Amino acid sequence: MSNIVSVFQLGSSTVVTLPKKLGFKPGQKLEVKKSKNGAVLKLEKKKSLLEVLDEARVAFKNVDWEAFDKEQKARRKLEIEAAKRMRKAW
Repeated sequence: MSNIVSVFQLGSSTVVTLPKKLGFKPGQKLEVKKSKNGAVLKLEKKKSLLEVLDEARVAFKNVDWEAFDKEQKARRKLEIEAAKRMRKAW
């Protein structure tokens, strides 16, 4: 079953309208592959939790966690001292 859809210009983008009966929801992401005869639309593949965690591991691999912990402890100590001074001032 095929559907005829509209294509129009919106600013610097080309917009394709899809019939509601196809069941796509607003905000869904589609993968578009151009072919010789047109284009193919596919729903974007959702990442598994393992893939997301692996990406996070790579993003944080160069972080010096010991220095981060020291900085957080020092910041927390300063916040506690500031709160104590504010309580005394009241």
